[in-house]
Amino acid sequence: MWISSRFFVIFLLLHLDTTCSEPFEAHLRGPGFVMEPPGRVEFSNSSGGWLDCSASGSPQPTVDWVHADGSAVTEIHGVRRVLRNGTLVLMPFAAAAYHQDVHNTIYRCIASNSVGRIVSRDVQVRAVVAQAYKVDVEVLSASRGCTAILRCVVPTFVKELVRVVSWVHEPAIYIYPSLQGDGKFHLLPTGELLIHNLQESDESQSFRCRSMHRLTRQVVVSSPTRLRINSHRGIISPSVVEHTAHVQVSQDEGAVLLCVAQGCPSPEYSWYTHNGAGPLPVLSGPRVRLLGPILAIEAVTGEDSGVYKCTAGNVGGEASAELRLTVATPIQVEISPNVLSVHMGGTAEFRCLVTSNGSPVGMQNILWYKDGRQLPSSGRVEDTLVVPRVSRENRGMYQCVVRRPEGDTFQATAELQLGDAPPVLLYSFIEQTLQPGPAVSLKCSAAGNPTPQISWTLDGFPLPSNGRFMIGQYITVHGDVISHVNISHVMVEDGGEYACNAENRAGRVQHAARLNIYGLPYIRLIPKVTAVSGETLNLKCPVAGYPIEEIHWERGGRELPDDIRQRVQPDGSLTISPVQKNSDSGVYTCWARNKQGHSARRSGEVTVIVPPSIEPFAFQEGLAEGMRTRTVCGVSRGDPPLKLIWLKDGDPLPDLLGANVTMLDQYSSLLSIPSLSATHSGEYTCVAKNPAAEIKYTALLQVKVPPRWIVEPVDANVERNRHIMLHCQAQGVPTPSIVWKKATGSKSGEYEEVRERPFTKLLGNGSLLLQHVKEDREGFYLCQANNGIGTGIGKVIQLKVNSSPYFSSTSRSVMVKKGDTALLQCAVSGDKPINIVWMRSGKNTLNPSTNYKISVKQEATPDGVSAELQIRTVDATDSGPYFCRASNLYGNDQQLVQLQVQEPPLPPSVLEAAMISSRSVNLKWQPKSLGTGDVTKYLVEFREADRSLPPALFVEQWQQIEVKDPPHFNALIENLKPATRYAFRVIAEGSAGRSAPSQELIVRTEPQRPAGPPLSLSARPLSSTELLISWVAPLPELRHGDIQGYNVGYKLSSSGNTVYNFTSISGDGDGGNGELLLSGLAKFARYTVVVQAFNQVGPGPLSEPTAAQTMEDVPSRPPEDVRCAALSSQSLQVSWQPPPIYHTNGLLQGYKLIFEPIIDDIQPSKDEVESRKTTALTMVLTGLRKYTNYSIQVLAHTRMGDGAVSKPLFCHSEEDVPEAPADIKVVSSSSQSLYISWLAPTEPNGVITKYSLYTRVVNGREELNNEKRSLPSQQAYYEAKGLHPHMEYQFWVTASTRVGEGKSSRVSSQITTNRVPARIISFGGPVVRPWRSTVTLPCTAVGKPKREWFKGDVALRQGGLHNSQMLDSGDLIISSLQLADGGNYSCQVDNGIGTDRLTHTLLVQVPPTSPTLYVTSATSSSILMHWKCGFTGNAPITGYTLFYRRTNGNTDEMQLSRHASSHELKGLVCGSTYQIHMSAQNKVGTSPTSTTLHVRTQGQSPGHPASTALLAPNSTSLLVRLHSWPDNGCPLLYFVLQYRAVTEDPDAEWVLVSNALKPQRRIMVNNLRPSTLYQLRMEAHNVAGISQADFSFVTLTKDGDPPPPEIMHRGHSGHTTVILGNINLLIPSVAAVSGLICTIIMVVVCYRHMLKNAQPLAEQANHIQKESLDNRANSEAAQRERYYATIHKVSMQNNDKIPETSEDISPYATFQLSEAGGNMSQPHHGGPANTLLHSFMYHERALAEGCSSPPPAASKNRRRHSRKTEPESEESESDQDQLTSSRTESSNQHEGKIKHNSRLIQHFPNHNISITYL
Repeated sequence: MWISSRFFVIFLLLHLDTTCSEPFEAHLRGPGFVMEPPGRVEFSNSSGGWLDCSASGSPQPTVDWVHADGSAVTEIHGVRRVLRNGTLVLMPFAAAAYHQDVHNTIYRCIASNSVGRIVSRDVQVRAVVAQAYKVDVEVLSASRGCTAILRCVVPTFVKELVRVVSWVHEPAIYIYPSLQGDGKFHLLPTGELLIHNLQESDESQSFRCRSMHRLTRQVVVSSPTRLRINSHRGIISPSVVEHTAHVQVSQDEGAVLLCVAQGCPSPEYSWYTHNGAGPLPVLSGPRVRLLGPILAIEAVTGEDSGVYKCTAGNVGGEASAELRLTVATPIQVEISPNVLSVHMGGTAEFRCLVTSNGSPVGMQNILWYKDGRQLPSSGRVEDTLVVPRVSRENRGMYQCVVRRPEGDTFQATAELQLGDAPPVLLYSFIEQTLQPGPAVSLKCSAAGNPTPQISWTLDGFPLPSNGRFMIGQYITVHGDVISHVNISHVMVEDGGEYACNAENRAGRVQHAARLNIYGLPYIRLIPKVTAVSGETLNLKCPVAGYPIEEIHWERGGRELPDDIRQRVQPDGSLTISPVQKNSDSGVYTCWARNKQGHSARRSGEVTVIVPPSIEPFAFQEGLAEGMRTRTVCGVSRGDPPLKLIWLKDGDPLPDLLGANVTMLDQYSSLLSIPSLSATHSGEYTCVAKNPAAEIKYTALLQVKVPPRWIVEPVDANVERNRHIMLHCQAQGVPTPSIVWKKATGSKSGEYEEVRERPFTKLLGNGSLLLQHVKEDREGFYLCQANNGIGTGIGKVIQLKVNSSPYFSSTSRSVMVKKGDTALLQCAVSGDKPINIVWMRSGKNTLNPSTNYKISVKQEATPDGVSAELQIRTVDATDSGPYFCRASNLYGNDQQLVQLQVQEPPLPPSVLEAAMISSRSVNLKWQPKSLGTGDVTKYLVEFREADRSLPPALFVEQWQQIEVKDPPHFNALIENLKPATRYAFRVIAEGSAGRSAPSQELIVRTEPQRPAGPPLSLSARPLSSTELLISWVAPLPELRHGDIQGYNVGYKLSSSGNTVYNFTSISGDGDGGNGELLLSGLAKFARYTVVVQAFNQVGPGPLSEPTAAQTMEDVPSRPPEDVRCAALSSQSLQVSWQPPPIYHTNGLLQGYKLIFEPIIDDIQPSKDEVESRKTTALTMVLTGLRKYTNYSIQVLAHTRMGDGAVSKPLFCHSEEDVPEAPADIKVVSSSSQSLYISWLAPTEPNGVITKYSLYTRVVNGREELNNEKRSLPSQQAYYEAKGLHPHMEYQFWVTASTRVGEGKSSRVSSQITTNRVPARIISFGGPVVRPWRSTVTLPCTAVGKPKREWFKGDVALRQGGLHNSQMLDSGDLIISSLQLADGGNYSCQVDNGIGTDRLTHTLLVQVPPTSPTLYVTSATSSSILMHWKCGFTGNAPITGYTLFYRRTNGNTDEMQLSRHASSHELKGLVCGSTYQIHMSAQNKVGTSPTSTTLHVRTQGQSPGHPASTALLAPNSTSLLVRLHSWPDNGCPLLYFVLQYRAVTEDPDAEWVLVSNALKPQRRIMVNNLRPSTLYQLRMEAHNVAGISQADFSFVTLTKDGDPPPPEIMHRGHSGHTTVILGNINLLIPSVAAVSGLICTIIMVVVCYRHMLKNAQPLAEQANHIQKESLDNRANSEAAQRERYYATIHKVSMQNNDKIPETSEDISPYATFQLSEAGGNMSQPHHGGPANTLLHSFMYHERALAEGCSSPPPAASKNRRRHSRKTEPESEESESDQDQLTSSRTESSNQHEGKIKHNSRLIQHFPNHNISITYL
């Protein structure tokens, strides 16, 4: 039951939701913008900004903001807020809080509701950070009698945001912008102020410019500026100083084109348009006004767009400028249709209509959007969007966005609605067969538009109404409806055909399936059925139970069918078609039976009703107001009850309509209207309905109504250039059309229809809008209204245009000669009467009664009035502006007439260079004029400004050019020399002659790229990777400026590449020689080198290329593809391929093959490493050991030496027959047996496979018997038994390999005897074992002897040695072997019959002792060292490990070959101390490390240069020659340079030039003051340290002369202070003084003990040497070998000896004389205590570095990381201090401590030696 309750609740809720959604959806409307944000918003950070956006729709849309990428705009506290009403607020912010993604970005407004969403145009937001600014006033021209132009100069960073609002004529006269000035002052719309007719009195006046920031509204006023009037009155030809090059306005707006020219007399302006085939003059008209420098066009149209030309001219010439006017015509965007309803599955099509002024616009950039997202271009065909197969996802809002090239956008929106779609079943239930009892659920799902309703039937009848049935229904989010029928406990009577019916206004769909319940037949109650006559009746028998065998129908006791219209369907339903009332009404009975014969029957009544049918009716035609009409609606057939009603336009008849409805009978209704009016027009519908159907019939009633006025037109007046609306509205049926006409002549003349055009708008309500009305619009207008009823109506009105006076041009210019009569004329148009007044300078009215020189005339013209002013006998005082002022009732206007009286010319002024280039100078000047003559031309003179030439030659050197036709105020002088000073002057020439020259102008032409290449280019090799390039600067006349440096280009000559690799170096600017060391080049490669010079402009031409080749070097790669094959037991064949061609580094001289056998000898007597040379790529090695593994390496060599060695290749020689067994013993073991033992061959030459024992029996000289036995290879003994007594037996042995049988051993014989003497059958000899192992020394004997063991001559007892043990078998076992256990061990046996003795020589192998390490020499980046091997530990040395680290750095480790005895460490840091030690390895272990050597590479911190070599001061600059700073062996890294002026203030601030100045040849310090004493502080940095120095210098005077003596005296009195920036140089100085005092005291004390201490010291050194060279015979030779080789001998081969003469010792050599002794088998303890280093300092010339041969190749480097990881660039100062201090001390104590080794003194008898002890 709870299931039923739950479904019932769901059903109720969903039913309510469904019923409420229908009216709601009917009122949905998509969003539309009410207020769309503008395309661009600018605001100040102080004010903030906001963007308004609102939209309407149903439901009310929500407004959101997004970024250009679609991401949502969120609130940022204190920065950005989004208000609830959709406004985006950008709050004021500080300048530091500016965020580009907030304040300078693109936003979009999104409006959305349940229908869809739309997106606004892009809104470009730009926030401007308010900055303080100030404005200045610039006076462009101010000549007496002419026009001055004042310009307000606004800084460029705010220029686009600031406009000039007014000028202030001090003290408080404000001048505002206007198209036409007041005669004296004219403020142009662009901000320039024109002051006409300048007089001397104007000089006392001052002006200020007032500007306003359009965002902050801040007003900034300039400082007052006074006019400086040029006194001359000459003619100045016009020049355009300001013009609006491009003006862009929207249609119907006003456009102002500005063209301001300066000149004297004031120029006259002419305007032309270039929009046609040729230039046409612009004439003043109703919309066009010519106001001198201003062309004003009112209400512009698209036809006004184009190029305009303004020409300003006076008697001196003319100037012109081109201006472009662009008219942006607004476009209208519309989507047709704006609301489209399409059925699901249909096709939707939208068209984007783009028009301008009603005319279509050509192809535009059209984008389509759907719900705010851009659609792909695939759906767009030009301006049409097609949406095929419309689905629910396609409904929503569509936008057409048109983007013009100017950047502005226009858009329109449309809504796509889903039309009615018939229901479609998405899910349906299936037929089921069940037993009674379980619950059953039937489900149907349908979709359609509107959402369909689902109803259920059982066998065509409603479902039973009992508690077991529950219906539920709900709607999904997609609009699909889902319905359930749930039967909680199914019974037999519930069976039948269930049907779900989905229906909406678009259609209906049904699904049916049976639910079979097992049981007896059962027929439910059949309700009364009403059938419609003429239609089909389908009557189902509601039978339940299953299975059913047959179903029958009866009527009146007769089984159906009994008529052709009746039919029983296979499912048992009865169909009657068509139904007839008389024949088919009655009672029908159905009965059903199953197979078992059980049956059921039930009867039901069928009633047939006939639907109504309406007879057609209509209203008569031509009905008019006031007439009567009637019509009858009659039902021709249909069963009662019938109901007849009338509708008008789909609604019931209103009471106020006045229509009468009368029922004539139950089948007829009369509609009558006694008096027709316009409100009676419409559609009248008669509705007839009965229970069978509802029928409608509609007729149209049209009442004709003639037009009548709603708003009647009236006469109107309008002022010129104003807008006026002429109203005319009428009504009638049908709606009348309104037509406007204008009379072509008088009121009663012909009329012409007024059509839509610019400034003439015909509104939809009939009104006529006239914009910017001019005189041509004046006249009579006729408004006519007509709808075809009657003659129509019309009204004539008069439009009068009241015109104020206006002139065709704003100004004119009149030029007369002095003494002539000036005639000034003006013609004015406008409504009469017009009053004309003449004024002088805009102030004084001219009156002939008070001025005898003037006379005035005036006469009327058809368009206005013409006036004339005559001035007799003019002179210079009459020059100036005159104004003709006209006025009438509607306004006033004035025209400027400029009178100019000619004066002779004056010399030009303000000569300046407008443009300076390398070869030309563009000069400009300002002319002067007195008004008595004109300038016909100008003479420009120039010469080189060279001080070396005498002044007398200046006049002769002037070169001259003429400027005329007409004379301009600028000139271009060409063909000059670059970087050269020139003097220029200008002379004016007119009818009265030439003026005096203007003031000279000195100009230096700009530099130019060098025109010549560097000279004498040469390249020579310095090494295999370096080339030294040198050259000479280009010729001075081709440098064209200061040479700042050179580009050196190089490339491989063989590469075929045309591109050079360039390296730039700075030059000294003096044009000297240059050189560059190219390093890192390919070895033995030919390079092509070019050089080009460059100055501040750019590089010059390339020099002629030169070629050079780097030196040869050893090959950097070994031979490739090394292979080896065994040819025999003593020969191998080795082959290889040459190294890669790019790594041979020279001409290959041949190849060297290095090979050695891999043997495990105890101590090889000789080094078996052999090498052989060849020029071929293969070699056969012969004479090798048999069956031996060989290590083979190959290298290539050039004439420079051996190259890299290939990796070892191991190859084995083949097997051979073995040598004879080493020894054989035969002893008697009994009377009938002999024991034979033998030793394996010393040279087995392969793997021993077996031994052959030969036996021979000899009786005297007769051989009785012989035999051969084969014994296994692991057996080395044999006991022959069963022998004959007292017979001689002979034995010998051979060994065999797989090759064959080898040589036989010696023959050993023995006679069998009864007495067995004691004999040892084991063999003695050398026994080699590693330390800490166990060895067994055998002593196997026969004869049961007594054994005794001896070590040397000392007998061994059981337990006599702690690590030895004697076994009963006679073997001696020694465990935990130590070096002391080595020696001769003898075993002696004795049994009284005989005795025998055996000796074993035990050799214990231990790790080697540490090698003795020596340092031979050191350079700035390398250290050369040698070493001697100590005790090898009775095993061959397998290699060496070299450890080195920089002080406070990480330890590096390097593996070296066992054959090496020297190595050179390269790539070290200059001037740094390194700690070096070494260890040796053999197969047993590694030796302790050698004594650590402390070695310092050459180089020190930078030195200090002389100030004269470093500094070269000038007047305002200082040249610092950085290349003169000594680096002391370590390259300079960078400089720190600062300076300050020497003043009384000792704490004056330093001016930093650079704190990281890279080393270069020179640098220039600029912006110095002449004749000033400066202090310069410099720091030089290299890896070894820092040096700092202060220098004083005095700049030259302004003219380049030496400074005054008093400043020079100050400079000399202040000495140059050198500050040692490196404490490493200060400490040794103090230590040296202290050490000198201590040395003197110690020398006196030590001198007495020196002789007696010399001998003990020598003995002690010899003793230490003897212990350290254990197992070495010659200690003297070993000590001599400890002396170091010179730097020339880096790689010492087998036969190389260490040089012993002083000439071979490097002056920087540091080496070890002796070391502490100790047990070689024990680890050594390294440290300063047992380290003795000597540094030899020679006063003779040091040998050149770089002459040494290449170092031996090193093995792999491994780095050990130290715990202390300090930067390598930081040196430990304490280490350097100790090193320097120690050197000072040992130098003073040389005599007291050097004589401990007299041998050392003898080797260096003639050299001063300094010894350092650490």
